[in-house]
Amino acid sequence: MYTTASLALILLPVLGVISVAINILRYGRRDKRLPPGPRTVPIFGNALQIPGSRFPQKLKEWADEYGGIYSLKVGASTMIILNDRRAVHQLVDKKSAMYGDRPFDRQWEIALGEDINFSAMHATPTWRSFRKIAAQMLSPKSIDDKIAPGQEAEICKLTFDLLETPERFFEHIKRVTASTASTIIYGHRAKSCEDYWCSINPTLKAGSYLPVEHFPILKLIPERFLESRKRARNAFSDTRNEWNEARRRVETRRTNGDLRNSLADQLFSGNAKTDFPLSKLQQDSLLGTLYGAGSDTTSNSMLSSILHLAKYPEFQAKARTELDRVCGTERMPQWSDFADCPYINCIVKEGQRIRSVAPLGLAHRVNCDDWFDGMLIPKDATIFIPPYVLNRTLYENSEEYNPDRYLNHPRLAMDYAGSPDYMNRDHYSYGAGKRICVGIHLAERTQWRVLARLLWAFKIEPAIDDETGFPVPLDTSDDAYGEGLLSHPLPYKVRFTPRSEKHVQIIREEYKNAEEYLSKWD
Repeated sequence: MYTTASLALILLPVLGVISVAINILRYGRRDKRLPPGPRTVPIFGNALQIPGSRFPQKLKEWADEYGGIYSLKVGASTMIILNDRRAVHQLVDKKSAMYGDRPFDRQWEIALGEDINFSAMHATPTWRSFRKIAAQMLSPKSIDDKIAPGQEAEICKLTFDLLETPERFFEHIKRVTASTASTIIYGHRAKSCEDYWCSINPTLKAGSYLPVEHFPILKLIPERFLESRKRARNAFSDTRNEWNEARRRVETRRTNGDLRNSLADQLFSGNAKTDFPLSKLQQDSLLGTLYGAGSDTTSNSMLSSILHLAKYPEFQAKARTELDRVCGTERMPQWSDFADCPYINCIVKEGQRIRSVAPLGLAHRVNCDDWFDGMLIPKDATIFIPPYVLNRTLYENSEEYNPDRYLNHPRLAMDYAGSPDYMNRDHYSYGAGKRICVGIHLAERTQWRVLARLLWAFKIEPAIDDETGFPVPLDTSDDAYGEGLLSHPLPYKVRFTPRSEKHVQIIREEYKNAEEYLSKWD
């Protein structure tokens, strides 16, 4: 006969095994208080349903099924997907102190330099100082007073380059945005696409790695056994080498007595207003991150707009009606023509909407439990505000390219992003809340200036097939874009045909006048 003590000795281990089994089965399960979402499986949650590619498209599919706010479970982690204007406004905009941090991800933290990358760092005093510096440098007043002359000179070179070698338009577009960024940040311009200042942004990929944050048991594996950690450290080492070389070139110039009006010059001389002294590494990180953010994203947006305009020439015609009325053949359009040429702004907005450069956006993290419409938003949940999904939910016929949809949105993107009238928001490609893109004003002005001058100067048409003599079809589907953190159009071919000899004459004259200004930044 078993005694009470002996029964306890037998039952306790059994009960312990049962308890562990129950907890394992609950692991990955969606809490009933969470927003709805696809059905979970034990342990993995929704991890096995997340595709290795076309993730933005899958999020849109789930949004169509589960509505404006839904959740995904990946092991111990919770993801909240916002696909609703009101939810974005009420949570991310109005509660920015709660929703303004970044998720924890050890792999990316190592690859980006242990919380020194401006775009990905947590909401620390250092981040606030970085943000303040960038916001001052890229304010509308600073851009219009100090940066605009360089922008316009670079665009003069762009139109000239398109006259000379139109088949290299991909390179010319990338050069103009990289050169504008490198001039502002480092005080040096990129004279060609092969120039050092057009190639100082190494491609950063975290690669595949163990999802430690989602499955904490994996933290028991020592880092020395994780090949992914080695890749992350090598990635940051490559990035830091690029930063060091850029710094060396700026310091060599300054040593020779050549001081220029750039952010690097201000930081190195101590003239930049910072909340506290920045270390050399912090300075280099701020400069490098801003350069990378300001070059690739804008060029990708413009290449996407050019692709769509070539495929749908009727929208070029609408823009030229305004441009010809305002500028004729006497001059190129200027930023002061913004109000008189509103259709260019429609084209900029539609390009941002239909093909956001960052289709997933950069994820946020909520720092405490919150509630929305009776649904729990748990502490440390990853918050996605995916432009690919939101921008396709705001409008009817959202897969169609149609700048006309913005005829009632004459102002710039920040005017709508900062307005309490969230139902009138134009698009979400610049993000939301206090993490909204700090370069929004520069990006808007650059795209408007470039597209206005290209449409004034050229007809943008599909390339002609040498064998058939017919136009080469242009693909604007998801298949025509590369995947990754940043979306970019894959190589395509179009023709840039000058509209008249008078337009050619003005392009050459304007470039000749711009050469002297540009030479100061060589």
